[in-house]
Amino acid sequence: MRRVLIAVCCVLAAPLAFGQGTPNTIELTPTVGYWFGDTISQGSVNNINFDMTIDDAASYGLRVAYRFNPMWAVEGYLAKERADLVTGRGEFFGGQNRLGRMDMTTAEVNAEVSFGHSRFVPFLAGGVGAMRLDPSLTVEGGNTSLTADTKFVGDFGAGFKLFFSPKLALRFDWRGHSVNINTQSGDCDWWSDCHNDRNWLTFSELALGLTFVF
Repeated sequence: MRRVLIAVCCVLAAPLAFGQGTPNTIELTPTVGYWFGDTISQGSVNNINFDMTIDDAASYGLRVAYRFNPMWAVEGYLAKERADLVTGRGEFFGGQNRLGRMDMTTAEVNAEVSFGHSRFVPFLAGGVGAMRLDPSLTVEGGNTSLTADTKFVGDFGAGFKLFFSPKLALRFDWRGHSVNINTQSGDCDWWSDCHNDRNWLTFSELALGLTFVF
């Protein structure tokens, strides 16, 4: 009877025996997601004398992680998004005019710390990288040419992995990405129009992916 109980316990514990935490493995995660936009303040862009919002939009990307030990991994992330550029700051009942679009390419290097050793594995992650902002817009009936630029970005967030087998998991991420657009004048005096929100754009991201472990 005792052996039977031990065998039953082993069977019940088997699903918990696999999950995250295999050292010296690579995790490959294609993702689809949704980015919530932010507003570029009036005066941040040459020849644009009004607030301009990068609208919410879908995205796709790829995460590649190397796991050093059961808790820690380093991860590279590449994502692309195309969002509409609209006037204003997200007025409650609409009324925004479409100005064009913004192509964004984000590359980041993150540290990830995981908790637990079961099928369900929550984690925290954060890092730094660069974002390529490539705008194209039409203003007052004529084409306005804006130059693409690459800016510093920092990110932090949380998520979880749900393992179906030792080699396959469903992954969910929430991330905040803050981009330093660095448009505030360096000689800003007390009478000048200097808004702190000209320096940073912050995007929230929700993403879902499948993780393959090698």
